[in-house]
Amino acid sequence: MTNETHEKRDWKLEAAKYTLGGAGAGLFVSAFQTAYSPRKGGKASDIFKRFGGTVTFMAAMGGIFAGVDAAMAEVRGQDDYVNSAVAGCAAGLIAGIRKRSIPAALGGCAFFATAMGSYEMTGGFEGKMHGMSRDERDEYRAGLFASTEDMKKTMLEKEA
Repeated sequence: MTNETHEKRDWKLEAAKYTLGGAGAGLFVSAFQTAYSPRKGGKASDIFKRFGGTVTFMAAMGGIFAGVDAAMAEVRGQDDYVNSAVAGCAAGLIAGIRKRSIPAALGGCAFFATAMGSYEMTGGFEGKMHGMSRDERDEYRAGLFASTEDMKKTMLEKEA
């Protein structure tokens, strides 16, 4: 668990950036939905007319996740996996709201909180050992597993 001090991020700016990114991803998915829909002869405008909800949904999820993540970091004064878990829960609630189902909202909250919290806790794309020297990485790896002496001691205690 890392309790890094956070660099100050404006939650409104983060939310705006990720809302636009989510809208872009939603536009891409919506284009595929239009291209592969059973209705033939679809126009480019069908991306928004028939599948515009996908664009809105993904934009909302991206913006809410980033905004809550940055706001939690500001409130707590730490930038760690807890912020991502809370933000994942908030974004997951959007999935349930879209389905108009409380169980789906709670399930989305649990799923995204677990997924995003775990992702952040394990170091994300960079990994926990990013930026460590060779000695620091070796020390970190050694702390992950029990030594052979500890294993022998445990085996002797079980036999006794």
